[in-house]
Amino acid sequence: MYVREEYDPLWLEVRRYLSIRLAKYPRAMKSEQAVLFLSDVTGVDSPWIWRDGSVDPLLPLDDRVGGLEVSSSSLVALASDVDGNERWRLEVYDMRRGTLGSIQGDGRTSINNVGAWSSDGLVHAFTSNIRNGVDFDLYLYVHGKGVRGPVAVLEGMNSVSTWISERYVLVVHSNTNLDRDIYLVDVVSGEVRNLTKHEGEADNRSPVPLDSSRFLFLTNADQEFTNIAVYDLGRGDWKYVYRSPRDVEALDVSPGGMYVAFVENYEGFSRLYVSTVDFSEVVLVDAPQGVAADVSWGAAGIAYSVSGPRVGQEVFLANPGSAPRAVTSSPKFGLRMEEMVVPEHVWYESWDGMRIPALIYRPRTGKPPYPAVVIVHGGPESQARPSFDMLAQIFVRLGFLVLLPNFRGSTGYGKTFVHLDDRERRMDSLRDIGALVVWAEERDLLVRGRVAITGASYGGYATLMSLALFPDYWSCGVERVGIVNLVTFIRNTGPWRRKYRIYEYGDPDTMYDVMMALSPITYLDRIRVPLMVVHGRNDPRVPVSEAEQLVRRMRELGKEVVYVEIGDEGHGVAKVRNRTSVYAEVVRFIVKHTLSAETG
Repeated sequence: MYVREEYDPLWLEVRRYLSIRLAKYPRAMKSEQAVLFLSDVTGVDSPWIWRDGSVDPLLPLDDRVGGLEVSSSSLVALASDVDGNERWRLEVYDMRRGTLGSIQGDGRTSINNVGAWSSDGLVHAFTSNIRNGVDFDLYLYVHGKGVRGPVAVLEGMNSVSTWISERYVLVVHSNTNLDRDIYLVDVVSGEVRNLTKHEGEADNRSPVPLDSSRFLFLTNADQEFTNIAVYDLGRGDWKYVYRSPRDVEALDVSPGGMYVAFVENYEGFSRLYVSTVDFSEVVLVDAPQGVAADVSWGAAGIAYSVSGPRVGQEVFLANPGSAPRAVTSSPKFGLRMEEMVVPEHVWYESWDGMRIPALIYRPRTGKPPYPAVVIVHGGPESQARPSFDMLAQIFVRLGFLVLLPNFRGSTGYGKTFVHLDDRERRMDSLRDIGALVVWAEERDLLVRGRVAITGASYGGYATLMSLALFPDYWSCGVERVGIVNLVTFIRNTGPWRRKYRIYEYGDPDTMYDVMMALSPITYLDRIRVPLMVVHGRNDPRVPVSEAEQLVRRMRELGKEVVYVEIGDEGHGVAKVRNRTSVYAEVVRFIVKHTLSAETG
């Protein structure tokens, strides 16, 4: 008699973890007490609505929705793609009539980004690369009349943040991934004015109007951390109004313009604050522990999402003076969230004496030294944070020590720290990963050779490099949607992304030798342990050709490699059915090779 392997109690529990549903990206309506958000309850991110204390799907959609914005006229702009290809098409849903119509894009070619609705709720400003596939110009969708534009021709990557008057919109332009400017664009004349023109690097973003002549925004101009500033269009200048030695990551203004809600990053953990608009009084909100994002202040209060070890990922509502309440309660499949492990934030000494931050999940069972897993974050301009990490929770439940390094080059620790891995200095950052294993071994937490390593995107790149640089540290590796050859990656990535990635990784035309010296493909002969490779066929960021050349070369070298190509995914695993099956195989692979190393 055939028995489903999932019925084994341990592996059934693993599937429970992977099946947990997530709610995120709230958008609070200004005109009524309702909140729109995205949830993967149906198996893929789709729009839902909370109203009158209950939640319901907004409309039935088969494809993933990546963004939404709701207007004062109950019109919802939606961006969806096909099988993870990130060719976002824009549609508009009329909540009052229950009708869905196309704005721009077919889901196969151009990329069209959700923008912002005008104050009357009938005009949606958005950006699209439909003109040449590279540059994101400004367009207007007028409800009932179609699309106009481009009303302004723009270079590079641009996103509409908000309207500041009936004629002007604020657009964030990316110079690099870490350097941005805020443009004031006249939608009638097409005139573009750079409000934050600067020297050096400054990340100017997230403008929120106070009135037709002033707006708050986030910037790290002339300082290490991103804080809050106010721009005065009449005077043509700006100044900081809130400063702290931490990054402010999100903000919004109350509908009456009297208060500000914002989120700060405290060594990865979020803190939510409410302040008077002049920042003379700042009050901490008692938010759930984890990472807060997507702050949206509407008629119902402050809507925001929290991803945390004992939360999962849910949408909350808060009002000044009262405790937050959960808007969503996503399925947890019988798991007790209060038993999830909260990581501790530590600092360890790296190979050159520099102190590097990391998160550590300690298992509740067993005794050290533990089998271990190192999980490497992507980016590299990103940060390992105490969000709800399914893989981390699974492994710590299985008795593994889980280590997440915030190697030099990570965000959250200041502008200087994030640039310590640029181009030729990338090896310094990779050595930080090996140094974390040494640090943990010196404390008898693990034994080298019983440590697995995994990561996605840049984390996949770093996984491969770590396997080669420190070959005796590992039991196995799992590389997910990672870069294998920096030269072919730059040449084959989406053309709209290429110049931004050149800034981080180098230009093959002028730095070929350096880039090859930093590419995993050069060092695959040094890998001694089994490798699993996971990649989505439709990945527009790191093309599947990276995985193909990796697997081909590993097999030529006679190395043990398992390849999982997912036909209906892109840069990651978005569909729940794929998450439960593919990540279960990842867990099984790591358990098999790490626990066998423990016993033999």
